[in-house]
Amino acid sequence: MIEKSIQSCRGTVYYWTNEIVPLQKFAIVFCHGLTADHTLFDKQVEYLANEYKLITWDYPLHGKSRPYEGFTFTNVNEELLTILNQENIDKIFLVGQSAGGFIAQSFIQEFEDKVLGFIGVGTTPFGKNYYKKSELFWIKHYSTIAKMYPYSYYCKASAKASTRTDEARENMYKTLVGLGKKDMLKAANAVYSEFLKVRDEVQFKCPVLITYGEYDNTGYVRKYNNSWAEKTGYSLKIIRNASHNANYDNYSEFNDLLTSFIQSNI
Repeated sequence: MIEKSIQSCRGTVYYWTNEIVPLQKFAIVFCHGLTADHTLFDKQVEYLANEYKLITWDYPLHGKSRPYEGFTFTNVNEELLTILNQENIDKIFLVGQSAGGFIAQSFIQEFEDKVLGFIGVGTTPFGKNYYKKSELFWIKHYSTIAKMYPYSYYCKASAKASTRTDEARENMYKTLVGLGKKDMLKAANAVYSEFLKVRDEVQFKCPVLITYGEYDNTGYVRKYNNSWAEKTGYSLKIIRNASHNANYDNYSEFNDLLTSFIQSNI
């Protein structure tokens, strides 16, 4: 994967991509979760890089894409669109893990004509009708609560809670340590503040695959995903022996699901 970047008045955004010859007419774009970075999808890159055009990125306020001012979903959409234009990509499959699913859904709302399919990994739907006020309270006050803990403890506890395998846990732990407490709180506040503004559910015109880990105990992820699938009829797959970062915990099973979904929709 080749490291590249784009620049705007808000900051520099970094992304990584491969060179496929002949160039494909679509790419798979991976959006990592809150306080993670592009390395969350290392196992997908290893598996897919010789077959598909891939883009992983540190979306604003994460990884190398710091500092960044003016975080909104609309501005993040613009950054992704700029990346696609720079790479001469017209169509994409979007993979969004956890809060990366918020980034993906926001992009689909604004640029639905560019998206061939959406794969959610432990994410939750847009639309206030899925959520109780008491459940949204914890999202609203996440940064305030997280701020109370020593950061060394937070990194270890968060990495352990979101993963099941040692390899996935080490990946998440290193990412959190590299982010630092100040930027972790800034990212969490920015992403969740934007999420809480969203009122309308995404009306997907592309195929959708919802997935979550068998042992994902993050918030109400399982409840929301089950409700999402039941209401919409979207395909739901539970990834065995995996927690919140299911695509890393059980990358073999997830990679099979991902490639099958893409091959069925191109």
